Amino acid sequence: MRAKILSSTSSFNGVTYNTNKTQNEKGELTRLRNFGYLQDTREVGPNEVKNYLIAHSNRNSIVKEKQFHAMISCKGREYSKDQLTDIAHEWVDKMGYGNNPFLIVFHKDTANNHVHIVSSRIDKEGKKISDSFEKLRAQEAINEIMRLNPKHEATKAAEKLREYSFSTKAQGMLILENLGFKLRNKGRQLELIKYGSVQGHIPLAEIDQKIQSYELDKNRANQLKAILDKYSKVYQARPVPKFEPLPGNRMGNPIGYRSDLGEFLKDKFGVQLIFHGKEGKQPYGYSLIDNTNKIVFKGSEVFPLKRFFEQEGERKSYSPEQSKDSKPIDLITAKVKLQSALNDFSTIRQGLDHHSLKIENRDGNPCLKTSQGDLPTKDILPPDQQLALRESFKESDGHLLQQNQELFDLIPTLNIANDVDDEAAHGRRRKKKSKGDNEISR
Repeated sequence: MRAKILSSTSSFNGVTYNTNKTQNEKGELTRLRNFGYLQDTREVGPNEVKNYLIAHSNRNSIVKEKQFHAMISCKGREYSKDQLTDIAHEWVDKMGYGNNPFLIVFHKDTANNHVHIVSSRIDKEGKKISDSFEKLRAQEAINEIMRLNPKHEATKAAEKLREYSFSTKAQGMLILENLGFKLRNKGRQLELIKYGSVQGHIPLAEIDQKIQSYELDKNRANQLKAILDKYSKVYQARPVPKFEPLPGNRMGNPIGYRSDLGEFLKDKFGVQLIFHGKEGKQPYGYSLIDNTNKIVFKGSEVFPLKRFFEQEGERKSYSPEQSKDSKPIDLITAKVKLQSALNDFSTIRQGLDHHSLKIENRDGNPCLKTSQGDLPTKDILPPDQQLALRESFKESDGHLLQQNQELFDLIPTLNIANDVDDEAAHGRRRKKKSKGDNEISR
């Protein structure tokens, strides 16, 4: 689900635009609220609606562009006319326009069902309704309505942490980092940071209590030891460092380790091998996250690190099956995760890998691959972030090759791309249409 604030005007041409849709049977007026005497009129013309909005807005002579025009869109036909209308009504309330006159028009002439909302930026007291951080608040309000709010994600992450057994603070933090959170100690709290903002806190005392109650599950440790012993003789077990790719096929900073054995265990047993090392050198240790039994083991509790380097056998390589996470993700999820990749990780590559995001070069323009096609990042990122991404993106096998992390540490802004009909209506190529007093029925 996505929300976009469209252009403001002084003439309330959003009413005419949406009226034309209803007259062409491409749209339907689904809600008309707070229009006074017009509420009880069986048939209302667009000029009457516009004149009412203009009269309402003339309480303020300072603000020139008084129209509030927005669009809420879903993926395909995922939500019906009535569902989108109810969502839009709740969204209007959250954005501060619920007591103003507003209309909602459903559009069905594109691949994605969507609704338009037209109202006034002036309230009943003649004051301008705040538009501070409007684009960001627009999507945040949708996230809250759809229960996709980041603070809820942080709450769920804290709940997930409570399910695991671990013996050190670093192991607990590893679980949260795997969920995409950047962590920061503040006083006696651990801050959970995602999408550029603090989304929640976990008391350090709670983590300390988990550590104190830890007891090694020897039976499970022995089971895992047998699994590692068996499959380290089949798949390539030696961990090799992964590096940030740089221009000219050079390698940048190390961003972790991988092994074919590790890929196999994660795919088949839900067991993650996290190796710890510095500067791409041979790891000095590792942790084992048993997601099936909710336990984090020190590697030394299960299987000696040196065995990964000494084990002989078939040395097969392993390519994990394509999981849901590796398939192209939907548009809104991709946009939110891209902001997280830019803001919440020490390198951009780490963030992209964590969220399974793919960015490729299209004629010099970075594009994000989604289930709905390749999306230019200029339609997602604000100018400063887009400029930084362009500078860091080089034409070499379509990969992101450099980073400029400082420029990405900004508050994320969701700049949603228009649907085709809205782009034509609000872009430079828009053709002027007649302003006849067509009737609106509801």
